[in-house]
Amino acid sequence: MTAERRDSAVVVAVQAGLDVAALRRAFEELDGSRVVLLSKVYLDETLVRRLTEVLSAVAEREIHVDVKVNPTMDAGAILLVGEEHRVVLDPRSKWVAGIQRSAVERVENGELPTPQDTYEYLRDMLTSTEPEVSVEELLDTGSVAEVGDGIATVTGLRDVGSQELVEFAGGIFGIAFTLLGDRVGCLLLGPEEGIREGGDVVRTGHLLRVPVGEALRGRIVNALGLPIDGKGSIVPKAYLPIERKAPGVVERQPVNVPLHTGMKVIDALVPLGRGQRELIIGDRKIGKTTIAVDTILSQRDTGVACVYAAIGQKASSVERVVTSLAEGGALDFTTIVVALPNEPPAFRHVAPYAACAMGEYYMEQGGDALVVYDDLSKHAVTYREMSALLKRPVGREAYPGDIFYVHSRLLERAARLSDERGGGSLTALPIVETLAGDLSAFIPTNVISISDGQMMLDTALFNEGTRPAMDVGLSVSRVGGTAQARVLKQVAGRLRIDLAQYQEMAQFVKFGAEVDAATLEQLTRGERCRELLKQAQHAPLALEHEVLILFGVVEGLFDAVDVADLGAMERELLEYADVQQPEAMAVIRTASEVTAEVESALRAVIAAFLERRRPNLGGTPPAAGTAAPGDMPDAAVPDMGPAVAGPMSSGAVT
Repeated sequence: MTAERRDSAVVVAVQAGLDVAALRRAFEELDGSRVVLLSKVYLDETLVRRLTEVLSAVAEREIHVDVKVNPTMDAGAILLVGEEHRVVLDPRSKWVAGIQRSAVERVENGELPTPQDTYEYLRDMLTSTEPEVSVEELLDTGSVAEVGDGIATVTGLRDVGSQELVEFAGGIFGIAFTLLGDRVGCLLLGPEEGIREGGDVVRTGHLLRVPVGEALRGRIVNALGLPIDGKGSIVPKAYLPIERKAPGVVERQPVNVPLHTGMKVIDALVPLGRGQRELIIGDRKIGKTTIAVDTILSQRDTGVACVYAAIGQKASSVERVVTSLAEGGALDFTTIVVALPNEPPAFRHVAPYAACAMGEYYMEQGGDALVVYDDLSKHAVTYREMSALLKRPVGREAYPGDIFYVHSRLLERAARLSDERGGGSLTALPIVETLAGDLSAFIPTNVISISDGQMMLDTALFNEGTRPAMDVGLSVSRVGGTAQARVLKQVAGRLRIDLAQYQEMAQFVKFGAEVDAATLEQLTRGERCRELLKQAQHAPLALEHEVLILFGVVEGLFDAVDVADLGAMERELLEYADVQQPEAMAVIRTASEVTAEVESALRAVIAAFLERRRPNLGGTPPAAGTAAPGDMPDAAVPDMGPAVAGPMSSGAVT
C-alpha cells in the first residue's frame, strides 16, 4: 500500500468515528495479522476489502480479516482484535439500549412523571446524541456465547472476578459463577428472554449488593431485596454485599447470652445462645419450619430483628408462614426473603446470602438478629443443578466438591461480636431435610459438622402426637448451659437424666419385671415429664411460665395428676398464675437464679392452684410398696413410644 493510499485510509477511519490511536495500540498488542469480523448479515466482498485496507493503514502493517456471520447478534458488526480488544462497528443498538435504560431509571425515580415528559426526553436524547465507535478492552467487556436455563456462557471478561456482578444488554444482571480459560459461566438474575447470543456483557466491578436496614422490617422481598408484597417501594438505609468475610476469632466473644425460643423442650434441654448456629433437621412435614417460626414469635419485645429466608418453598407454604407471623405480632420485626421454585436458580442460590447480609446489618449496629434458612437441602439441590448446567465435575451424590464451602462460608458469618465491635450478634437456624431419618447423607453430615448443635426431629414421635417431635437423645447444643438462663438451668438440670432413666426403666418393665416404690416413682415422674414437654404449635411460652411448669414436674408436684389431664392442667395453671398470682410471677420473671424466695414463690403458686383444683383431680399418688406391672395404676403404665432415643449426649446441658 502506497503512503498516499494509507493516509487516505486513515482519514476514512477518522471520518467513520474510529479512535485511531486506541485501535493502533490494540494492533500493537496483537500477535499475528488476523482479526475476526462478526457480522449479523453477509457482507459484500468490496466492503470487506475496503475495511481491510483501512485496518492495515491504521496498523501500519498487513492485516487479514476473517468474516463470521451470526444472525442472532444484536449489533450489526463487531471487530475482534485478538483476545483483549473489540470494536463495535455498528453501535446503534447499544446506543438505543442506553437511552432506553436511562429513561426507565428516570421514570422510576420520578424525574419523568408523565408520558409526555418521557417522550420529550427520548426525543431530545435521540437528536442531541450519536452512537460512538470505540475500542473496548475485553478485560472488562464480553459477548454472550450461549444462554438458556438461567445460565449464560460469556466470552471475554478476562479480568472478571468470582461472584462479581455483570450487566447484560437490556439492563439484566448476572453473577460470574464459573471462571474458565476462555469463557465465563454466569447466573442470570432476570429473564433470559431479553438476552441474545452475541449481546454485550460488561463488568460492574463489585459484588451483588442488597438493601438493608429497618425499612425492610415487615416486608416481603425477593432475593435481590426488591419488594414483592405490593406495599410500595423500599428506601433502604444502606446496601451490603451478599458475600462477606466472616468475623475472625479476635473479633468474636463467647456465646453466653440466651436466645429464648418459648419451647420448653428446647429451652430446657438444647438451649440456644445469641450468635449460635443450631441446625433443625428431620424428615419432611414433621415440624421443622414450625420450630423456626415459634422461635421468631418468641422474639417479640426482645429487640431481636428476624429474617426468614424461604429457599425454593412453595408460595402456599410461604403464605402460611406470613400468616402465622402476622397473627402472632412478629411480622413487624421480621423480613421475609422469598425465592420461589419457578424463579431462576440464581435467585434460590443467593437468597440465604442476601438474608444473612440483612441480618448482619443489625449485628454491626450493635443489635441482635436471628436468621432462618428454610431450607439448605433445597439450596444444595439448586447449587447442584447450576453446576451441572455449567458442566462442573461432580462428587458424592452428584454434588460438586465445593458444596461444603458453599454452606460453611454462609453459616460462619453467624457470631457474637466483641465489645470493641459493638457486641452485636447474628444467630443462624439452618434447616435441613432428611430422607427416612438418614443423618449420614452428604448434606446433613456437612451442615452438622458446620453448626454448633442440632435439633433432631423424629418421624415416629411425630406420628405418636408428640409436638415438638424432638429426639432428645440425638439433639444437642454444643454451647450448652453457658447460654441457658440460669434460673431455667437450675430448675431443669435433672430433666434429661430423669427422661433417660424413665426410658430405660420403661423398657425393663415391659418384660414383666416387678418394680419397687422408687422405680414406680421414676416411671410416674418420667411419664409426666414427657407429657408436659409437649406443646402446641405457634404457642411459645414466656420464661416464667416455662420455669413454673418445669419446676413442678421435676419436683414431682404434678405426680397426682392423671397423664391425660396434664395438658388441660397446664393451661389452667398458667392462666391462674397470671391472673391470681401476679406478684409471685413477677418475682419469678425478674429472677436471675433460683433463690429461696423464688423457690417459695414457685411452690406457693403450684400449691395454691392444686388446692383449688383438688376436687377435680383425676388420680391419686401411687401407694408405696412393691407392685407388679399389671397392678400399676394407669398413670404409671409407660407408653413405649421413643420419647427418649438414648442416654444423655456428651454435649448435653448439665
